[in-house]
Amino acid sequence: MTPYLQYKKGVDLLHLGHYQAGFRLYEFRWHPLVLQATGEKWDKWVTAPKWNGERLFDKHIVVQMEQGFGDIIQFCRFLPMLKSWGAKKLTVMTHKSLIPLLGQMDCIDVLTDDRSVDIEADYWIGSMSLPHFATYAPSFVKQSFPVTSKHIVGSEGYLDAIPSNIEHKVGVNWSASTGPLHYVKSIPLDTLRSLVGDDVYSIHVQLDDVFDPLPNDGWKQDFYKTACHMKAMKAVVAPDTATAHLAGALGVKCFLMLPDDQFICWRWKNATWYDSVVPLKKSEWHTLPRLLEEL
Repeated sequence: MTPYLQYKKGVDLLHLGHYQAGFRLYEFRWHPLVLQATGEKWDKWVTAPKWNGERLFDKHIVVQMEQGFGDIIQFCRFLPMLKSWGAKKLTVMTHKSLIPLLGQMDCIDVLTDDRSVDIEADYWIGSMSLPHFATYAPSFVKQSFPVTSKHIVGSEGYLDAIPSNIEHKVGVNWSASTGPLHYVKSIPLDTLRSLVGDDVYSIHVQLDDVFDPLPNDGWKQDFYKTACHMKAMKAVVAPDTATAHLAGALGVKCFLMLPDDQFICWRWKNATWYDSVVPLKKSEWHTLPRLLEEL
């Protein structure tokens, strides 16, 4: 089977909820032939050898956070696993807007967005490989970092923030991440207005429309400041984008407006990655006003 077919099978298995096999085959995402077939761009930021589950006692490992902001927020829950595995030092490379948010994780020794200096380390790994190794971890590690259809580590909320002093009401975003499925996953503005009204906060980084703007305190460039506002909200309404992942990681109630069934991401199909996120299929969107009223 070609590397691309292995990768494709891995994604199909993730959609079916078979995480152990799915994440194992998802490792083929870095193969040059897969990158060529998918059109993805990938750069390894350090020269340290790839970690393949070796003993980490007294070792320095670098984790390169991968893909979009939502992916980074979703998979940072596995970072403490490396210290449980015995790592002496953990360096995390990520986007600068996420550094204040991830900086609250005590397991991280160094957070950086500087790619100009090659970090001396024993091992390197991409963040989306961590659930794969969690399924093969020693028993004392695996028990603390489960990846099953019944329970995912940190699904109860694993990040925190000090609530800002904004009014306690709902926040909304209607724009999915840019990419091939942007228009498919985004919520039509007219539809959103009809469901939530206009007495809500906009969490859209480019547009407020008829909704109330958040304070202009730099939150659009700083995920921690966004988190502070989100912690003060009654709930969040969003499509499949980083907004929903941040709400879930904070334990803030989030009503996730899913696209047509054939476009629903594997993250929302089987296991509960976030206890506070309520996925709503398109056929269930009409229930949103009642759900918000019940809050």
